[in-house]
Amino acid sequence: MISLIRLAFSNFKFRSLFFRILFLLVLLVVVTVFAVGMLANRYSQNVVKAEVKQSSFQMLEQTRRLMDTILNDVDQITIRLAQNQAFSEAMEAGSNGPSEADVDEIKSYLLDSYVTSPYIESIYAYYAASDQVQSALIGPVKSGETDDTDWLSYYRKMSRTEGKWLVRNYPDENKNLSQTQVTLIRTTPWASSPVKGAIVVNMNQQALFQIPSFRLMRQGEEIWMVSPDSSLAFNSNTGGQVPSDEFAVIQNKLGSDISAFTTDFRGSEFSFTAVSSPYTGWKYVDLIPNSSLYKSSNEIQRFMLILMAISIVIAVLAAFYLTLRIYSPIHSLVQMVNNKKDWKSAVPLRERSEMAMLFSAFISMKEQGAEMESQLKENWPVLQQSFLLQLIHERTKLHEERFAKFEYYQLPVSRNGFFVMVIRIDNYHGYINKYESFDQSLIRYFIAKLAGELSSPLCRSYSLHTESRDVILICNPDKSMDLEAFYEEARALADRILAAVREYLQLTVSIGIGELKLEAGDISASYHEAIEALESRAFKGYGSIAPSWISLDKKPVDHLLIRRLSELKREIVLMIREEPSEKFEDELRRLREVAEGAEGLPFPLIQHAYFQLIIEVFHRSVDLGLPLQSDNELALLQEKLLRLETVDDVVLAAQQYIRETNRRFCAEKRNGPESVAKQILEYIQNNFDKEISLGGIADQLHLDPSYVSRLFKQEISVTFMDYVISLRLEKTKELLKTSEMTVKDIGASVGYANQRSFNRIFKKVEGMTPGEYRDIHAPKKLNQDEIY
Repeated sequence: MISLIRLAFSNFKFRSLFFRILFLLVLLVVVTVFAVGMLANRYSQNVVKAEVKQSSFQMLEQTRRLMDTILNDVDQITIRLAQNQAFSEAMEAGSNGPSEADVDEIKSYLLDSYVTSPYIESIYAYYAASDQVQSALIGPVKSGETDDTDWLSYYRKMSRTEGKWLVRNYPDENKNLSQTQVTLIRTTPWASSPVKGAIVVNMNQQALFQIPSFRLMRQGEEIWMVSPDSSLAFNSNTGGQVPSDEFAVIQNKLGSDISAFTTDFRGSEFSFTAVSSPYTGWKYVDLIPNSSLYKSSNEIQRFMLILMAISIVIAVLAAFYLTLRIYSPIHSLVQMVNNKKDWKSAVPLRERSEMAMLFSAFISMKEQGAEMESQLKENWPVLQQSFLLQLIHERTKLHEERFAKFEYYQLPVSRNGFFVMVIRIDNYHGYINKYESFDQSLIRYFIAKLAGELSSPLCRSYSLHTESRDVILICNPDKSMDLEAFYEEARALADRILAAVREYLQLTVSIGIGELKLEAGDISASYHEAIEALESRAFKGYGSIAPSWISLDKKPVDHLLIRRLSELKREIVLMIREEPSEKFEDELRRLREVAEGAEGLPFPLIQHAYFQLIIEVFHRSVDLGLPLQSDNELALLQEKLLRLETVDDVVLAAQQYIRETNRRFCAEKRNGPESVAKQILEYIQNNFDKEISLGGIADQLHLDPSYVSRLFKQEISVTFMDYVISLRLEKTKELLKTSEMTVKDIGASVGYANQRSFNRIFKKVEGMTPGEYRDIHAPKKLNQDEIY
């Protein structure tokens, strides 16, 4: 080798040709590696950008739905009051103001609205004829005598009956919570003109805009909620107002529908995505630094650069070695020609060398062609698998071209259509922990071969070997079938595969079946249908068969699931520190009912909703002094929940965590003196049927009423009034079922002297009047004095 290199460098003609070939080989390899590396890096950045954009729209849409629900609930409170008969009579009362009876009923409604909504900070009723303002706690007073008169200027600009959201400064300059507040002004009367008054609702900005679920956002990501007039924005992470200089960067770029743009912000480049609510006019903006978007792609880029450098070095060395090998026979031929004097005298040396080089190159190319053909035959199964992978991921209208490729890759098929079966290994986390990597591959291969043999009477099948939880079967029926026959045969085949895997391997699989597609270019559509059908496995459990043609009748909206879980959360958090009871277990059982009623929603959304419930219980237990079990307790809970594959497992995990938290509270309960909240709780339980008030209890304890209210809510997790109402209604339902007292007498016996207020509160909570409740739940008896 060394002598050959020395000879190459000593012969100028040979050395020149040697370096030309070497340069071309190196250039070809280097350019190819560099181009592939750059294209791969650009593709990875585009993929990351598209995925982040899609996830941003999904998060903004979820935020918009939640905020629309909250704002719509507040809007409905004002609409119901605007339609109330007492309120209409109060506006028509003239300059003397409303009657005492109307004032009491409106005050009761305002108080109920105030105590039942965590987002309402204050609520007023304004009577224009008498220029009086009535709040939830104070009767009608002149508007000039109230602490908050700033809203009047907005009201006077409203010339017709409407509801308008606005953001304004707090009237109290010492307010530390925020310097602005969100206000809804609903002018009245509801269905006529001119304007004779208004209902004014001031929202708790911190509670309204700070949403716990956004603590799981990506690093540096924020969501801004922009007021309808685009004058102010609020940060959902803190609930506070966005500084005006930061908001000004994007204020003029917000469109009326959906927009996405990139701009310099906070000294670096940020991506912004914005959507607008068609119902409330609020806008929602997701912003994330581009450095965070491309963090993973930058790591890929660095890896690609290192790989490119190593590849280039190896390519140069390989090219040099290959060039020497190419010129080895040339050198031998040159020596042979030099030994043949007749050849040497007949043909100049330069020509003889070129002919020998071409002859040697031709032989070398022929040998390499034969070697490549041999390698192609050895790698034919790999090429077939690559083609099958292309079938399930790429849809095309070039159906005949697909059929030609089937023939090229020696995969015979008929023209009777195609469908895809996805065989998914159940409890995959336990599967990979139980078996070694080699055994896992053998089991997947066995499942594919078993499924292929069982499907042979019905169709040809080609399995796609993947090192994942799914075994994919592309099936081609041997005979033409109508849809009914196909549905029956495909379902029967899935049953046979399911039973055989359970018998031979002692493990369960779930099978998704795609629709029958007549054209080869539509195989990917059948595959995606099978994958989507497997989503129902989360509700059906392990070992299920999911045909894609069986559609679900009910499609609940996601906010219904969130609302039901929120109701359960309030009850569970209330009882989390108490000894376990039947009611506590009933609430935990309802977690399963709510999940089962959400069939039709994506399984990841249900996982997220129940993880939010666990987060609420976790934060509540920490607030109440329960020590953490570990520094990353919440992260471990999330990791455990994401490994689960069925709704039953998710519900069971949530129930176990709540029970464990309750057990820890009971174990750490001290025998110290009874707290003020516990004293109040005991007093309410003994006197809830009487006229009791938080102010009277605070006076008796020589404490400030607002302090007692905060202490009670912190300890018991509900407000004073909510707890009193819940006790009264429980007693009411018991009397309606068991006694023969009139509804009026029952209301008076539980503390409601005003029957209209009693009926309204009962219907608001239970969804029906006391009389209707009695008709449904009270046992029917025969009157012995009447003839039926």
